[in-house]
Amino acid sequence: MLAKKSVRSSKNYIAILAIALAGMMFTSVFTIAGSLLESMKDNEMRIKGSYAHSGFHQMSMTEYLRVSTDPEIKDSSYSILIGDAQGDAFRKLPTEVRYSEDKYAEWSYSLPNKGTMPQQKKEIGVSALVLDALGLPHTLGQSITLTFKTDKQVITDTFTVSGIWDGNPVAWRQSIWVSREYADAVAPVANEPWNNRPNVYSGYMNSQFWFPHTWNIETQAEELASRTGFDGQITVNSSSEFIDSEPQDLFLGILVIVVIFVAGYLVIYNVFYISIAQDIRSYGLLKTLGTTSKQIKRMVRFKAVYLACIGIPIGLMSGWVIGRLLVPSIIYNFGEEMRVVPSLHPLIFALSVIFSLLTVYMSCSGPAKVASRVSPMEALRYIEGDQQGSRRKKKKANPISPVRLALANLKRTPRKVLMVTLSFTLSLVIFNSTYGLVHSFDFDKFIAYQSVADFTVADASIINNSSPFNTSGVSEEFTRQVQTLDGLENSGNVYVETVTQNLTDQALVALQKLTGLMSESEREEFQSSQEMVKHRSTVNTFGFSEWPAQLIQVKEGHLNSQRWENGEGIYVTNVSTFKDGTHSIYHPGDKVMVSFGNGKEKEYDVLAIVDFPKAIHSASYYDIGLEFLLPSDELIANAGAMQPMYTIFDVDDNHITQTEKWLEQYCSTTDTGLDYFSKKASAETFNNLIFMFEVVGGVLCILLGIIGVLNFINSMLTSILTRKREIAMLQSIGMTVRQVKKMLNYEGIGYACLGLLLSVVLGSLASMTVVPALGAELSYFTWRFTLTPIAVSVIPIVLIAVIIPALCYRNIAKKTIIERLRINE
Repeated sequence: MLAKKSVRSSKNYIAILAIALAGMMFTSVFTIAGSLLESMKDNEMRIKGSYAHSGFHQMSMTEYLRVSTDPEIKDSSYSILIGDAQGDAFRKLPTEVRYSEDKYAEWSYSLPNKGTMPQQKKEIGVSALVLDALGLPHTLGQSITLTFKTDKQVITDTFTVSGIWDGNPVAWRQSIWVSREYADAVAPVANEPWNNRPNVYSGYMNSQFWFPHTWNIETQAEELASRTGFDGQITVNSSSEFIDSEPQDLFLGILVIVVIFVAGYLVIYNVFYISIAQDIRSYGLLKTLGTTSKQIKRMVRFKAVYLACIGIPIGLMSGWVIGRLLVPSIIYNFGEEMRVVPSLHPLIFALSVIFSLLTVYMSCSGPAKVASRVSPMEALRYIEGDQQGSRRKKKKANPISPVRLALANLKRTPRKVLMVTLSFTLSLVIFNSTYGLVHSFDFDKFIAYQSVADFTVADASIINNSSPFNTSGVSEEFTRQVQTLDGLENSGNVYVETVTQNLTDQALVALQKLTGLMSESEREEFQSSQEMVKHRSTVNTFGFSEWPAQLIQVKEGHLNSQRWENGEGIYVTNVSTFKDGTHSIYHPGDKVMVSFGNGKEKEYDVLAIVDFPKAIHSASYYDIGLEFLLPSDELIANAGAMQPMYTIFDVDDNHITQTEKWLEQYCSTTDTGLDYFSKKASAETFNNLIFMFEVVGGVLCILLGIIGVLNFINSMLTSILTRKREIAMLQSIGMTVRQVKKMLNYEGIGYACLGLLLSVVLGSLASMTVVPALGAELSYFTWRFTLTPIAVSVIPIVLIAVIIPALCYRNIAKKTIIERLRINE
């Protein structure tokens, strides 16, 4: 009853606002995390082409019947491969022709939402993406002539569209559904295991399964295959399970929660601590009436819970709205095709409530103890920061000045001063860390993974990472067109020939030594590869023209350009598929015999161990990941005429936009098999990435900054209100209004200086530890130390520290000195 009256009679707006802010931050963070996880799960499932738990591939009908009747299977369905769609329309949109059951189509995001699955023999179901690629309208009943290739023949036939769905733009393959009658006619379902008929695909089935639960799906799938004797390809939809977090992601999540918890704790603790100081005499009087310490603690905690019941719902609603608004800008940086899936999972709100209540409970525990321990006499003589009542130490008399009085007041309440300074220090540290992280993003490193020139052109399968890869897709006509471009500055080609090479005995010994550096699982993988490799390994042999050759980076030895260009020597890379890719089985001075796949061989001296930008690597590595580098003229002279895998070129700044428009039109109309990367598009992606971090970090800084300012306002206002009689006494003995204002200004500046000093210390520590840890896994991260945001914040913080005390004093100065002196302490 007393607690209810206390709540109703007190002005608790700041406490409610503080609790609401804490709840809002927790909810917004959990909403962003939950929506991001849901969007990533959705994207991963759409990339895999299914949201079923698991799938078995290249199955015979006999195997499917055996597996699908297993008692551990909750549900199953299948499709049958007929062949691959042929023609220019499908060069950038790889598409399979299949028969599918309705459930399989639904689980594959490919069930028609307009019309039906094929029923009659010559009916088909197609996606809007396929119709767009063919340049056809999205209408049912239209006739489509398709060419597709089975294992045995190329078939051209005319079909009627019976069903259309939107399509899945991130899937590695699109599907065209045909009827079962048509499938049986051109590719009868296989009954013999695929392992007995390698390189035969038409007529074999892909299946999808659902298990009773999502716990450890991979193990369930492997046990199912073992029980039913299936010895083929298994896919597992790990996105159906709890998504495994990388250590740095887990660290970041915990760090954000801790920061919010500490920020909420600081402000709520301070609010309740100040509230206790204001009501301390009331608690002393209650003690004289027989109220126990335990009852007073319960009163304070009841008040905290009561206020939390008001503040937390406000925080939940506003936090979800903020999180929902921020999610699209974050999702966009994961890819334009990634859908935003806002989460309204009850766990988001449950966790937010739990963390908010925990913050409130821990924040009010300290002030509750203070209130319960005070005696009636101490309460009557209570002055903020002096809970020892009359037990004062004698001090040497010193001249009184506004500065001394300000310092004395700061020393009077060290705990409160620490809490206030920490609350706005947090916002500065987060601000500095966010700026430091973004400032350390290296555009040159970012761009190196996509493009080493203004434009990088290759076959669409290479650019879109869609197998099978065409590593000689750039035509001679296109390379000639590039040479005629206005503003052309540099251009070059990269060729590749993939041929199995003999390994020298010395190389095999070096390869064997790598086993001593491997874990057990890596060693098993290596040994299985050794069985395959023996004395031979498939190697990518590159040919670099003059300009791309300048991008080669030496790791061991020296780039002897003259011998290399004369065809006397060769550059060799490390073996990339073992350990960390930093080991080589060849060294400068060794000799290698290179086979060119046409019966021609030539011996070269190894000049150097090298690497080159990822943007012009081959789309595929083979066996041990060994690669040879030769001049393009040398490779073509020995391997025969070939087309480039990449053509790269630079144009001057005045022609960037014009060239990009020409290239876009060329790849969409003249040669539809080509696609490209551009530095301009990559720069936009990079800027969007930075914007995402700035938005998310900025919102968190603003919220923490508001908490810090509120804490400071509340602290100064309460300090002045509880000392208004004391200030009146100072004025009554000659202290001027100007001196009082100076004293209060110096107090505010004291808070500002302590906060800035603490910000420099903690900001430096975070910049040297937390920021590098967060950026460690980013390939485009180059750490740079900075305290610029803290330096920029000096003036605003000092202004706040000066203005707020002045405004607080104006509030009490409305009453005369006599009126303030008459207030009963």
